[in-house]
Amino acid sequence: MGNNGQGLEAAINTTPAIVIAEGYATADTLSQALDYPVIAAFDSGNLSKVAQDLHEKYPHKPIIIAGDDDHHLESTIGKNPGKEKALEAAALVNGMAVFPVFAPNEQVSKRLNDFNDLANKSSLGIDAVKRQVGSVVEKVSQQAKLTCLAKLQTRVEPKQQEIKQKRALVR
Repeated sequence: MGNNGQGLEAAINTTPAIVIAEGYATADTLSQALDYPVIAAFDSGNLSKVAQDLHEKYPHKPIIIAGDDDHHLESTIGKNPGKEKALEAAALVNGMAVFPVFAPNEQVSKRLNDFNDLANKSSLGIDAVKRQVGSVVEKVSQQAKLTCLAKLQTRVEPKQQEIKQKRALVR
């Protein structure tokens, strides 16, 4: 892998979780709010592939899909592709999907649907992005740490038993 791969690896290794957004503008907004790199999938149909590729390369790093909530499409096409694809991608990598929560009536009246809209078009602004996504990052990174500690503990306990048995034989 060349320099680009090494740069990506260095960037991902410094983050508490891998955050993947559907589009570039949303990834940029999230990166500003979280103060670390965020991956852009560029299309909801690409979320699963990007998530799986990153999960394969970084299996111990939690993955968060920052999805679009295409609620306005439910009335016309009967689907919410942004939400469906984000949930699907998160499920494939045992990750978590998060969606923006707007002030009452903003989402419907202004057709807002992603974290970039929340930061730039909502009365809640970038602070809401920091709170909403930051809390999810904190939650999944804590869960990942606890899982890692539990795995280490299960590896250490048999070794401790073995040492105790050897000590008992020596006495």
